[in-house]
Amino acid sequence: MPPPKRPSWLLQVQKTGLQAAMSFGMYLGSWAGPWPPEPSFYVEIPATISPTKGNFKLIFYVPKSYLRRTQNSRYPVFVNFHGGGMSIGSGTDDARWAKDVMQQLGAIVVSVEYRLAPEHTFPTAVQDSVDAILYLVDNAEELCLDKDRIVLSGFSSGGNLAFTAPILLEQLRRQQMLASESGTEEQFVDEFGVPVSKLPAGYLLPDFTIKAIIAWYPSVDFTQTRHERRYTNPHPEVSMPGAMSSMFDTGYIFNSHLSAYESAHPLLSPGTAPTELLDAAMPPRVVIYTCQFDALQKEGELFAIRLREELGREVKFRMVEGVTHAWDKMPNPIWPPDRIEDVYKDACDSIKDHI
Repeated sequence: MPPPKRPSWLLQVQKTGLQAAMSFGMYLGSWAGPWPPEPSFYVEIPATISPTKGNFKLIFYVPKSYLRRTQNSRYPVFVNFHGGGMSIGSGTDDARWAKDVMQQLGAIVVSVEYRLAPEHTFPTAVQDSVDAILYLVDNAEELCLDKDRIVLSGFSSGGNLAFTAPILLEQLRRQQMLASESGTEEQFVDEFGVPVSKLPAGYLLPDFTIKAIIAWYPSVDFTQTRHERRYTNPHPEVSMPGAMSSMFDTGYIFNSHLSAYESAHPLLSPGTAPTELLDAAMPPRVVIYTCQFDALQKEGELFAIRLREELGREVKFRMVEGVTHAWDKMPNPIWPPDRIEDVYKDACDSIKDHI
């Protein structure tokens, strides 16, 4: 059974306390050199796809060569989505990952501060993620970005967004094609009772290419209960505390239009999305890292197998041994996080030939 719906004010109180603890932990971890970089600049953009209007930030990390760019310069761009159960976290949480991408691939990293639950329920985070991608494509020339060398990356719930954003883009593309045909009735809700995402009136989807996805310990299958997922972990005692996952799920999922606990909605459970939709949405290269002692390890591995064997994608899968969920966000400030650097370098090496 799903946890009971709770008022937003109570979830907000829980979220505030958890966010404070997480921010302090991230600050301590940042002292385990090398020091993560500061953002280069911010851009605030409007939310256009979600029916709930507002603004959110894009945080840019740019390599040193960007300062010497010319009018004809074009940089590959990593669009990154932070973790935190769609409820907590910040676009600066993955600064250490941004550093390695800039140094090893010469790419620009744009971290998306999508709007969070409980104020913004499913599928707002996915809609904001798509808005971020389209903004970067529409402004690629001004920002010196190569719109045909886009990589999506994300951690935990951000890994979910790295997969669901392309799915929503594909749905919007199909919606636009249908709308161009005469006699097509407008659809207001999907088969799950969720309001259908819509592009702004008159906006035509531009051409661009997502080259690859790099997902770190992603959540991809909400057709299973948290209890079921927890016991796929060989050491379930080190899984995420139940109170925390309950807060995440209630704020983002159960307080939304979704009426079922085990939901196969493709914008929530990309691991179980229809094959035809998934095949149209996924890029040719997918890289997935999981954690050995994590309730999300099994579903990440199964999704990697499905992408490789059923959809024929070029997939790199690696389970990082001996670590728990979000291990790379908790480096010991006394000893340098060499292993984190090694795994991040492995991830960069895995797509060098694809961008």
